[in-house]
Amino acid sequence: MKFPNFYHFFFATLPVLFIFTDNINEIPFLDLFLPLFSSILIITIFWLILILFLDRKKSALICSLFIFIIILFAYVRGGLIYHELIELRFLASNLILGPIFGGLTIALIIYILKKEFPLKVHQTFDLMSIVIVAFLFSQIGLFLANDQSFNESQKLLNVPIFETNQNVHKPNVFLILLDAYSGNILLKEDFDYDNSKFLDQLRERGFFVKDRSFSNYPNTELSMPSIMNMNYLDFLPELHGEDSNDMRLAQKLWNENKVMQVFDANGYDIFAFQGRQGSSSEMVTETLCPLPLNYNRELIGSLSQFYIPISSIREKINEDRHYDTVNCVLDTTKNFQTNKEPFYMHMHVRLPHQPFVFDAEGNRNYAASEIGQRFDERFKDAYLEQLIFTNSKTLEIIDSIQLRDPSTVIILMSDHAGRFGIDWENPSELDLYRAFNNLFAVSFPGKELSNTDKFSTVNIFRIFFNTYLDSDYELLDDRYIWYSPAKPFLQTDVTNLIKSSGIET
Repeated sequence: MKFPNFYHFFFATLPVLFIFTDNINEIPFLDLFLPLFSSILIITIFWLILILFLDRKKSALICSLFIFIIILFAYVRGGLIYHELIELRFLASNLILGPIFGGLTIALIIYILKKEFPLKVHQTFDLMSIVIVAFLFSQIGLFLANDQSFNESQKLLNVPIFETNQNVHKPNVFLILLDAYSGNILLKEDFDYDNSKFLDQLRERGFFVKDRSFSNYPNTELSMPSIMNMNYLDFLPELHGEDSNDMRLAQKLWNENKVMQVFDANGYDIFAFQGRQGSSSEMVTETLCPLPLNYNRELIGSLSQFYIPISSIREKINEDRHYDTVNCVLDTTKNFQTNKEPFYMHMHVRLPHQPFVFDAEGNRNYAASEIGQRFDERFKDAYLEQLIFTNSKTLEIIDSIQLRDPSTVIILMSDHAGRFGIDWENPSELDLYRAFNNLFAVSFPGKELSNTDKFSTVNIFRIFFNTYLDSDYELLDDRYIWYSPAKPFLQTDVTNLIKSSGIET
């Protein structure tokens, strides 16, 4: 049986499929197709250029060679960059790997040009490409076919959706969620930084600021679903098992969350930003600051970080895009106006979280590109600069909101702390603060605040709905659930450890 030479098109999907399968528990399946199409398009253009000078078969072989050299280079480079023996990491340098892989590529191209390959070789490659890609897609299909128990999780959450009396005044609401913003205790203890000026400026603007505040989870992937569903997620380890790292159900809970369901049921228009900034829910009225073709920034970032060895190109793809996106989110929130009221603005911005693209004045920072482990203590200075910039922009946004409508409710908080230098497997008392000590401040104009000891990330929307929309949600006790990013469902309740901690403001 004769096959056309198409294997290079199938092989072109492998770099994307390998990254996707490594992160399948975090990346939605539909976000796979744009990078797949782009990869096939790139190899098609390369192949069309080659066939101007060579026959189709040799062109297909050279295209396939480049694909596999890129994959091999990326895995060797990645393995060396993060090697446990620090002395070996210098081998990941392009100055070392470049000549080795460049020489190998040139030698193999010369071999391909000189040798005539029988038809069976090309037929074998055609068959191999089909088998490899089919196997990867079958693995993806088996993983995606597993029951995510979303309906069961809705029952276990036990958060009823209510509709308030039409005569109740419904204020506009801004959630300003600053990702990985550390609380004042940790900033003083771990960074030797006094953040009291910023907190006092919030108080001057009518905010209640909780001095000793902690998130309920140490990472966004569970903290945000907990915040947006007004409940703890104790059922996830039971549904998944402690050895699982499948975050798809948590992501679905994050997207199809109870908070937005309540706002939607009570006539609110919902505005949000693309991707992790909160717009994946179908309940969102309008998505702001969309990325070109709505691509998945995390997937594209992983592809460029892994397969592109030239830092300036990676910076252009990742850091520059992040810089532009963050500026768009900040400016859009600051100047947001609509004739649709009441509205809920969901602004989740990746600040002061990595990558570190701003200095303290808001200028583009080119000196702190992210290299190595994301919790590395070497990033602490760059993090602090970005936090100082975040403070100034946050105050600008708050001033603009309050000038337009002083009755607007503003919820300002972080989903967890900065997390630098953590020992995830054997956390110290300070490590707990590095993960949990967060920012928490709210402005509830015209309302006397009570039960402020219950103000926390898991309770904040329960408190808002009770205060303004006459709901009757029970306020939950604060609990702090520890887990490492590698094993999100192997959890330990560290509430007593934090409450008995000797670290004070």
